[in-house]
Amino acid sequence: MKIQTLITSALIISSLYLIWLNCARNLERRYASKYAVVTGATGGVGQEIVAEMLKTMHVIAVDRDEQLLTDLVLKHKSSKNLVLPFVFDFTNKLSSFGPKFDSFLRQYNVDKLDVGMCFSNAGIGEFKQFEASSFEAKARFMQVNFSSHLAISDYFCKLFLTRTHAKSALIVTSSLITGTCGRFFALYHTSKTILSALAASLYSEYASKGIDVLAVHPSSIANTKFMKGEGMKTLDSFASKYISHIGNLWISVTPKQIVAQMLSRVGKLNQTFVGFATVLNAVQGALLGRNLNAFAWSKCTFLDKLFAKNQ
Repeated sequence: MKIQTLITSALIISSLYLIWLNCARNLERRYASKYAVVTGATGGVGQEIVAEMLKTMHVIAVDRDEQLLTDLVLKHKSSKNLVLPFVFDFTNKLSSFGPKFDSFLRQYNVDKLDVGMCFSNAGIGEFKQFEASSFEAKARFMQVNFSSHLAISDYFCKLFLTRTHAKSALIVTSSLITGTCGRFFALYHTSKTILSALAASLYSEYASKGIDVLAVHPSSIANTKFMKGEGMKTLDSFASKYISHIGNLWISVTPKQIVAQMLSRVGKLNQTFVGFATVLNAVQGALLGRNLNAFAWSKCTFLDKLFAKNQ
């Protein structure tokens, strides 16, 4: 009887916890924010973040493609809130972000203290063996996939600490790949693992100071341009066909699912996993650890013949 009572209690508590996690939050009130910043704003997830945040506040959309930003502004021209386009390429000198962003805020007469949320969402993919790219290409990849988030975190943590009248939020887009160190994704796995560690460290340091930090880990994402990026191209026809279908797998999640989880989990968790496959991957990563994970993948030499024969 005691065991049944314990099981019932555990199920009730778990159900209530899940309901609480999924409850929508009044972000405008929690963060007293008039503006949200979104990097990687023209991608699938970025566009969904922009669309959701426009319901309650203005959005500063950051991207390197000026034309795509213009298209994004036109797409939402009938919205009650504004999309302000800020062109910045994270492959350029990152130390210039702060001065350029400050100048941008002055240009649009935006009070820095009215910026209470930042979605650090920029990133690119890579599908190739480690030796297949130059050091310069590797450095560029890591600059976009990690150092850009470091630059954003540096700027906005310092800004948010001055917002003593309200809480602030920094949300970064990580990946399922943090839970496994498989072949062909060495740099992507590394960059996302570092990013997730940074988010955890920032949370531990700044949660008590009013900054909510959240890392979001989605599985493969449907309907985005991510898989069509330069780093995902391969000369091998089988690999190209495989990559092009990753976003269509049954384990894939949509940008809408990802953003819904971002907005319901921020301020409640530090790390959140979107999709069934991501949760399982995180569990196996925690159970097996890096040694066993790396050992298992080291035995998958058949993948070299499938994916890398023409690289």
